[in-house]
Amino acid sequence: MKSSLFTALFTATIAIALFGCESSSPPPNPSASSTTASSAPVSQPINQAIAKVSMIEDKPVFVTPQQNPQPKEIDAQVGMDLYVSDTVRTEANGKTQVEFNNGVGFRIGGNAVLQIQPQNRLHLKSGKMITWVKPGLKVPTEISTDYGTAAIRGTTAFVEIPKDINQGVRFFSWEGTVAVKLPNQPKEIILLTGEEIIVKPNSPTPPVVRRLDLKEWKEISKTSTLLRSFKTPLPTQTIIDKLVPGQASITKTS
Repeated sequence: MKSSLFTALFTATIAIALFGCESSSPPPNPSASSTTASSAPVSQPINQAIAKVSMIEDKPVFVTPQQNPQPKEIDAQVGMDLYVSDTVRTEANGKTQVEFNNGVGFRIGGNAVLQIQPQNRLHLKSGKMITWVKPGLKVPTEISTDYGTAAIRGTTAFVEIPKDINQGVRFFSWEGTVAVKLPNQPKEIILLTGEEIIVKPNSPTPPVVRRLDLKEWKEISKTSTLLRSFKTPLPTQTIIDKLVPGQASITKTS
């Protein structure tokens, strides 16, 4: 009888001890795995190239790639990919052509500096450039400067910032309608083929649109370095060759 009682008491003691050990362990945390997963860094989208250097007509031409951890200017190469915020620079007789995946393109030359910005915005800091949209496309594009912005829609525009800024920044339409917006001016200035304005800093009056006469138009069409000096014609060259000053398009005259 005593032996049976002792056995029962011993068994009960062991069961209580085991229960106590289990209850002292911390309960499982169902969110532990999710907490670990959420603490992992979220992968960022990889920036994609939006353009490339398609031609280098004359050197030197440089690119400052913003994709690099420490952006540093390097020599441009034909076929080089370009990204938003990259800067393209030419020096002396350097000339280059850049083409975007969406049909926009530009050429710059001389001592030119241009930065690619989001949403088809090209910021020209110095020098001269021609910008176009391939025929048949309507890609909203802007050429911005510190003195005004030119918006093009399937047209070809020329902008030049001279070394002496007091000579004025030139906005010119090679083909189609170019809308120029100036700081502190409520209305855009519309340029048709062969029309230009010269924007001078701190001028008290807005610039006057000047239309080239036919003789001047033909002469400049033959001698423009960015238009004619490249081995490959501009994509809009055949259209330009058929236009005369004042036309909005081949079928329209102002």
